[in-house]
Amino acid sequence: MNKTRGAWRRTRRTTIPNHPGTDIPKGTLKAIIKETGLTEEEFMAL
Repeated sequence: MNKTRGAWRRTRRTTIPNHPGTDIPKGTLKAIIKETGLTEEEFMAL
C-alpha cells in the first residue's frame, strides 16, 4: 500500500508467514486482512 503526500512517499508492507505444510491460522489471516485495509472479498480477489 503506497500513499503519497507532497514530496513524501509512505510505503507499508505486510509480512505473511510461509511455513510449508501448515495452514495460516484463522486469526492470523484475519489480522493480515485487517492490516492491509482491504475487505475480505477484496483480499480473496487478489
